[in-house]
Amino acid sequence: EMASAIAHELNQPLSAIASYSTGSLNLLAAGALKPEELREALEKTAQQAQRAGRIIRRVHDFVRKSEPTRAPVGMNAVVEEALGFAQGEADKRDVRVARQLAAGELEVQGDRLLLQQVILNLVRNGMDAMATMPPPERALSVTTGRDGGSAVVSVTDRGCGLSPEVKGQLFQPFFSTKAEGMGMGLNICRSIVEAHGGRLWAQEGPEGAGATFSFAVPLEAR
Repeated sequence: EMASAIAHELNQPLSAIASYSTGSLNLLAAGALKPEELREALEKTAQQAQRAGRIIRRVHDFVRKSEPTRAPVGMNAVVEEALGFAQGEADKRDVRVARQLAAGELEVQGDRLLLQQVILNLVRNGMDAMATMPPPERALSVTTGRDGGSAVVSVTDRGCGLSPEVKGQLFQPFFSTKAEGMGMGLNICRSIVEAHGGRLWAQEGPEGAGATFSFAVPLEAR
């Protein structure tokens, strides 16, 4: 499970590193690369490499059952950062991402990187669910809000939705609807959310179309 978890979470930053490196090499070969373009690509590559290192450290700590590194974090800011990481993939896959964030910051006690991983995983799953749809219909919605004493984040796609059979197994280890999926993503997400004292659930999207994945974690006590 540790090997699967690390492989799953490292896929995104390593893919980004490969993409930036290939793009730079192609521009160099064409003789059309400006120094500032190379600098920007190298800076982005370094950022993703640093992120990969942080993921390794945090996932390793987490699977050893250590407590998350808790500090006050704003959930709206965490969502914005996660969507920033996902924007390149969304553009490549012709997915429009809309966000509707709660007025005022939703402050929780949590591990910023682990919460980002939950959001990124839900966003990637939403993109996967719409892969076979016409590009104009590929729309993903990410919202934040309050529900009693909890901050709630929801990711809604317009994909094929959830059958009762799939819905009952979504959070089981090694269950996947993807041909090449390892089935660890949602199980990891649920463990992270529960370690923050929260819960993760899935339901049909608005008007019965697509699916909505939501998680709630307690707001920081004032």
